[in-house]
Amino acid sequence: MVRLLQLGALGLALSGVSAAVALPQTDDGTAGKPKPPACKGLTKRQEWRNMKRSDQKAYVKAVRCVMTSPAKLPKLKALGAKTRWDELVMLHQVEALQIHSTGTFLPFHRYFLHVQQFLLGECGYKGGLPWWNEPLDSGNFLSSPLLDPVTGFGGDGTGAGNCVNGPFDGLTVSIGPGFNNQPRCVNRKINDFFSPLTNQTYVDDALSKPDYATAWLAIYMGPHLWGHVALAMMDGNSITSPGDPLFFTHHGFVDKMWWDWQAGNLPARLSDISGPNAMSPEIGFIEFDGGIADEAASQGWGSPSPAMLAITPDPKNGDNGGTETTLDHVMSSLGIIPDATVRDVMDIKGGYLCYEYV
Repeated sequence: MVRLLQLGALGLALSGVSAAVALPQTDDGTAGKPKPPACKGLTKRQEWRNMKRSDQKAYVKAVRCVMTSPAKLPKLKALGAKTRWDELVMLHQVEALQIHSTGTFLPFHRYFLHVQQFLLGECGYKGGLPWWNEPLDSGNFLSSPLLDPVTGFGGDGTGAGNCVNGPFDGLTVSIGPGFNNQPRCVNRKINDFFSPLTNQTYVDDALSKPDYATAWLAIYMGPHLWGHVALAMMDGNSITSPGDPLFFTHHGFVDKMWWDWQAGNLPARLSDISGPNAMSPEIGFIEFDGGIADEAASQGWGSPSPAMLAITPDPKNGDNGGTETTLDHVMSSLGIIPDATVRDVMDIKGGYLCYEYV
């Protein structure tokens, strides 16, 4: 309760719109490509178990391709990225203190899924991203079809490193844990004591919230958090958990929750955004005790290096110098794709994004 009161003191119920619109930038600082026109055909994001087996195989093949394709961006390679997948994970790592426990959490992770879609496209994948309907498996993640070693993402990790079997067995991720970078296997440790907290009751509670300020917090501290706790992906590390491909089906579930909430009152909720644009040093991750410095020590994450800080975007970019997330807030992929604003990703069918959940 104390943590929630502290969070409220930050002004999460406030919102604002900046008049400044930042031009998207690429890795070399040049202007990004013009945004696409309105959708001409929605990509369908299907729940994993509803996908054709051929589509599941195509997705896994593309993920493996990204995980083994050499890194391209010099500034990320200099920090330890070996593959394109490492670059994706490093994006989440470098910006971790802006994209968690903040109002940017939901829009950034929607954008992050879009970045993954782009990288999969480099490997020839043309389908939609899969998502995991976790309430169907709540209380029994261990038996979920998504964790099947043949038709899913591999199961519970085993051995000293909790390395997974299945399609990602033997692959290495060089980013993490925390702000440290050392090669590790794809790993997870399932805990079905916590997985019931992803059930439909908690989803419905989040969807019942009247505004973004309360909805994002209910999603973040509800099914999103407990899904992570139950899966303990990549050593259970919040900062570099995208190293496990299962992360993206979990965040597909999270993104769908947000879209379902938005769809409950369109068009009002296509412009409803609020919350701080960076963590409070005194609060840090709202799910842990202590501020950022305390959590860095207690969780063993360490702190961003000077080289990481040098490429970390300004969290106020697009917010007119303020501390509140606005529709013009600029989100950066560190050069993987052009930057985008929160406004760009508010409508999943709006042109910049062009998909639907089925």
